[in-house]
Amino acid sequence: MNTLDNLLEKLQKFTAESKHSSDRALAVLGATYLSDLLGHLLSAFMIAEDKIVTALLGSERPLGTFGARIVAAYALGLLGPNEYHDLLHILKIRNAFVDEYDTMNFNHERVRQHCFALRALREITRPEESLTPRRMFEFAVPILARQLALRTVQAEGEKRQPPGNFKAIDTDVG
Repeated sequence: MNTLDNLLEKLQKFTAESKHSSDRALAVLGATYLSDLLGHLLSAFMIAEDKIVTALLGSERPLGTFGARIVAAYALGLLGPNEYHDLLHILKIRNAFVDEYDTMNFNHERVRQHCFALRALREITRPEESLTPRRMFEFAVPILARQLALRTVQAEGEKRQPPGNFKAIDTDVG
């Protein structure tokens, strides 16, 4: 199974599980799933040394968090501005659910504003359509997931290679 098929299979599992999830579970699962995809994207672009990649992307490592992965992927030119924008809003939605676990839901103003800011939805919805904030999130995560899966395939073709070593003295004399 190739990378794209593998990532899209995970998307189907996420979509099936999210249909019956609470608001909190949906927000946390969606963000975790996108963070995992960002990890694959970054790994696909990095040099092919698992020990080094794990040292950066592993949990409690410099690029182990969702927020750090979003910023790193954008800084490396692996994400477009709209993807970066939407991922930051997904991060803020996830954080709202984690910070206020007693009363948080998708209709809470702190979450609603971030759902309405998601740009991915503008490509698939008509202006007269009215989606609930939860439906906006449910639509945005798979859209972003597909984009990240395609970006991962693209990054594999641009995988970094370590440069050769510098020579202090050039011994090749004409």
